[in-house]
Amino acid sequence: MASPHRVALVDIARTIALLAMAIFHFTYDLELFGFAPRGTMASLEWRLFAQAIAGSFIFLSGVSLVLATKDSPIKPQKYLRRLIMIGLAAIAVSVGTYVANGAAFVRFGILHLMFAASILGLLTLRSSFWVSGLLGALIVALPHFTDWPLLDDVNWLWLGMTKAAMPAMVDYTPLIPWFGVFLLGMALAQWIAHSGKWSVIAQLINPNNRRVQIASWPGKHSLAIYLIHQPVLFGAVYLARIISG
Repeated sequence: MASPHRVALVDIARTIALLAMAIFHFTYDLELFGFAPRGTMASLEWRLFAQAIAGSFIFLSGVSLVLATKDSPIKPQKYLRRLIMIGLAAIAVSVGTYVANGAAFVRFGILHLMFAASILGLLTLRSSFWVSGLLGALIVALPHFTDWPLLDDVNWLWLGMTKAAMPAMVDYTPLIPWFGVFLLGMALAQWIAHSGKWSVIAQLINPNNRRVQIASWPGKHSLAIYLIHQPVLFGAVYLARIISG
């Protein structure tokens, strides 16, 4: 029996996002080892693809925060344990990319954003959906309508409002505008809960169907797959490079 806090449609959506992410990183590795033309990943299409992947993960995380607590209060011990896991994973990504990429390491990537958003999102968790939606839209739009000279320093890169020359980074997902995307995911989930439609959505796909369970499995273990998939792909392409000479 599926958990009352899990919806197969959301898990499958996360699986699709993981598949897209694997395609992106595999192509990145192909270019890195000379199997794809130089400059492939710098093209507009691939940059937009990367942003769409990041946005989908962040949006679905906002949905999941509401969905996990819609029928019961947050269990502090369980929530803290997950926060620690995300925080340690973020540190591991920073350290790992520093070893692999040197100065282009991840200073504030998607896992760092997820860690911060999981804490900040609690501020509007019990608010009306329009509060999360309005605040989320404002944060997404903020970079296009304002400039903060006082924060115009590379030390504020985690916030996302700096205009200073940025160091090279293989992943950069600052609070502004990406926390806004997280809040928009929360707003959608809150609106669905307010409308009493989660039970309807949960019944759209039978979670006990074998094919559905297979398609949902990666989405249920997204953090582990996120951390493991790139080293596996990198190693496979590197091995192919050695074999091919």
